[in-house]
Amino acid sequence: MGAREDTARLNGLSVQTVGALLGINLPASGMARCPFEGHEDSTPSFEVKRDGRRWICYGCNEHGGAIDLVKIYYGISFLEAKRWLAEKSGFANRSWRRDTQLGTPHSANSTTPQHQRLPEAAEEPPDHRLYQALLELAPLQTHGKDYLQGRGLADDIIERFSIGQMPSVKIFDQLTAEFDFTRIEVAGLFTKSSKRGRYRPIFPENALLFPYLEGGRIVYFQARILHEDLRGGRWRNLNHRRRRIYNSDVLADDNIRRVAICEGAIDVLSATQLGCEAIGLIGVTAGLTKDEATALRRRQVDILLDWDAAGERRAVTLRKELARFGVAATRKSAPTCGAKDINEYLQGGATRI
Repeated sequence: MGAREDTARLNGLSVQTVGALLGINLPASGMARCPFEGHEDSTPSFEVKRDGRRWICYGCNEHGGAIDLVKIYYGISFLEAKRWLAEKSGFANRSWRRDTQLGTPHSANSTTPQHQRLPEAAEEPPDHRLYQALLELAPLQTHGKDYLQGRGLADDIIERFSIGQMPSVKIFDQLTAEFDFTRIEVAGLFTKSSKRGRYRPIFPENALLFPYLEGGRIVYFQARILHEDLRGGRWRNLNHRRRRIYNSDVLADDNIRRVAICEGAIDVLSATQLGCEAIGLIGVTAGLTKDEATALRRRQVDILLDWDAAGERRAVTLRKELARFGVAATRKSAPTCGAKDINEYLQGGATRI
């Protein structure tokens, strides 16, 4: 089968199916929040077309089919997206035995349900040493700490989560001298338009840095923009790196018997301060991998997504997804004080969840 036919068959997959493989929740048709990096979509602007196989985001001005959805979500090439989708969807198993362009498929005899396949893009392992070097060069500044305290967060929580803050972009002169441009680019710390000798960091000056740790080592960064130019959204993620969950190390601690699932880093800090260890999804449409979901078994799991329409809808689907892995999760009701998320609840004077 030729490359053109392969592309057509992969693009025949529904947007909802591809979203499930990516770990995001998308409708069979209709409007949803945009799942793409850097687009804070408080009013849904992502539409799945009536045929279920085409989509468009009116905010990002992006559009396409199944392969394009993977390509833009991960920031990878069309060929890489095609290979990823062929492998994860099992299409290779049904259509051809082996295609060197599409890589090695899963076993055709596999009985693993589609939703249990892990949505991992082909990428280099996290550069722990580079990420640690960046954080050491980016200590939290006074105005950054003031912002966090203004969100109701205590000093011990701020310190525990090792939050940093981007200094001048000149630190990348030092980092490129030690690690080289290509290594920093692969780690996702430069924008797509960056070139050797003329680069632009993905995180702007003064942005708060939230390190994502796994096994005590930094595997990912997310940044919160503090200045007023929000054309790219308030939050920035690493370029072309697979998104992860925040504070996942709590899942490796068997002594933690209660875990909350929140939307974003600030809410994780807030829940922790209110007495409940938590993990955070990057966006309301994000999901958990099989390993992450099964790690929640035999624990009390509270869903603390935002108390808005999108959060309530996602809470329903998340409970169903977790139930497939033997996890009984409870959706916490909106507080009577009118708080829209757990951080507002903390700022309102709450001391416990």
